[in-house]
Amino acid sequence: MLTAILHGKAGRVGLDGQSLSWREVFRRREDLLSAVLFGRMPYLSDQAQAHFATLLLGQEIAQALGPLEDIAFWPKLGKEGAGFVEPDVVIEYTQHRILVEVKPPAGGKQSLAQWRVELQALYLQDDDSKQTVLLALGNNPARWKQWVATLQSEYADRQLRVVCREWKALHKDLVAHSTRSQGRDARVYDEWLQAFRLFGMSVEALPFRDLLAPALRLGDLHCALDALRCWPACLDGRGMGVDIRITAVTTDEGMQP
Repeated sequence: MLTAILHGKAGRVGLDGQSLSWREVFRRREDLLSAVLFGRMPYLSDQAQAHFATLLLGQEIAQALGPLEDIAFWPKLGKEGAGFVEPDVVIEYTQHRILVEVKPPAGGKQSLAQWRVELQALYLQDDDSKQTVLLALGNNPARWKQWVATLQSEYADRQLRVVCREWKALHKDLVAHSTRSQGRDARVYDEWLQAFRLFGMSVEALPFRDLLAPALRLGDLHCALDALRCWPACLDGRGMGVDIRITAVTTDEGMQP
């Protein structure tokens, strides 16, 4: 389905009385973003899974997770009294349980009250055998550090850890790692980066001097420029659109075409 959306072949759908393309629906729905990002995790190699967990949670937490056991999307967790809550994702590892609350780049804001309700519901059903980590992904408030300290203090007896991550930083890290991935890992990273482009997240343009300097290490100007001309095709295959136009280069020996 994601492939059809990316290529404009998914048609249209009615939502709130409007006829929208699936591309526009995708941008509006955090559920679709959650499914694309975390639904691809099991397809990564063990090494890539570990690296992705490090990008999300930091090295200290990630290295203690152990093997991935299960991923549940929008599980219904009963609350005290009546009703239930549906956190976006619950990821099970051998020693840890990751509760994920996702807010898309242009969506709603993270809420301390929502975090509390979801944690309370999770702990009602938890057998206390696993340490819980709350991952708040996207649109965290300026006072997020205060929220983290508050929650971790409230659940100190359970050793709760709270991690806040933003899409821009995660996207930048994924772009950097995607250039080193291969095989099935590369395909997963490609899908992630293409999906992120639907939400307006794209690779930031680098100053030309930052692009040229590594290429000049080749020792020959013409070889370096040839290498630069190949970059757009290589990056486009990774879901990163870029256009490089070289009209002239000024060197110590003067202008060269």
